[in-house]
Amino acid sequence: MKLIRKACIVFAILFVLMPDMVMAQYQHTVSPFLSNFRNLKRYEIGGGLVMASGNFTGVVRVNGSNGLYRGDTTAKRAISSMGFGGTIGLALPFKATGHISCWAATIHLVGNMNTWADLNQTYGTDGSYKADPTPLNATTMQIALPIGIDYKLGTDAILTKRLPLGLALGAGIMPQFTMTTLPDVSSFEAQYGYGFTPYAKLDLSFFTAFCWKLRFMYAAGNINLLDVNRKVGTYNDGPFTISSSGHLMASLIIMPFSGGWREWAWWNTYDTYNQHDKFN
Repeated sequence: MKLIRKACIVFAILFVLMPDMVMAQYQHTVSPFLSNFRNLKRYEIGGGLVMASGNFTGVVRVNGSNGLYRGDTTAKRAISSMGFGGTIGLALPFKATGHISCWAATIHLVGNMNTWADLNQTYGTDGSYKADPTPLNATTMQIALPIGIDYKLGTDAILTKRLPLGLALGAGIMPQFTMTTLPDVSSFEAQYGYGFTPYAKLDLSFFTAFCWKLRFMYAAGNINLLDVNRKVGTYNDGPFTISSSGHLMASLIIMPFSGGWREWAWWNTYDTYNQHDKFN
């Protein structure tokens, strides 16, 4: 009889504590996928450098070894460009893969500006190129919307202050719109282009009072930027085109609302750690 009474007492205690025990393990509220758009704690903003590569094809002047004009020729050469840009966006987790990792869809709005310098380089009879004393430059404004999938691990994967580091590897497609002009030529109207290019990216995340990241994103693919079908003043001798073949963005990103992260926050009921536990 005493054994039965003790068993009933133990059962009653377990019955009372069971909800708390369950919540200790599964205390993370399920968040619908699209609700992440309203979650300011997932947003990020930043900017950095843009290094682009491309091709020039067109008519160039030919100068002899003494610098005298010898005529024109058609040439194709690789060109490069430097500039700066900014980005704003967020990641939307949709599948947990472990206690501190997940798959997430990402979407960002990116704006870049870069300058293609010395488009009117002259060609020497020795096969070398030389900058013209009066350079012809082009400026490209790019608006892009990279959309892809990231594998995320660490601090910003689960919005935790507890982990000081994080990592993300991602890939996707980048629709983009470009506007290119010749700022030194007053009579030249801007030309527009668009295209879709694949991209790959790497994020290194750090939490020190707030979450910040070093991002490296590379997009490859040919986008026609400029098609000049005439001589441009005294800058050059004939038609030319320029196109981009790829660009690398190196950015410093911050998550401005990460100071308000709850270290145990999660988006689904995947078996995760209790908020009072420590990660191994």
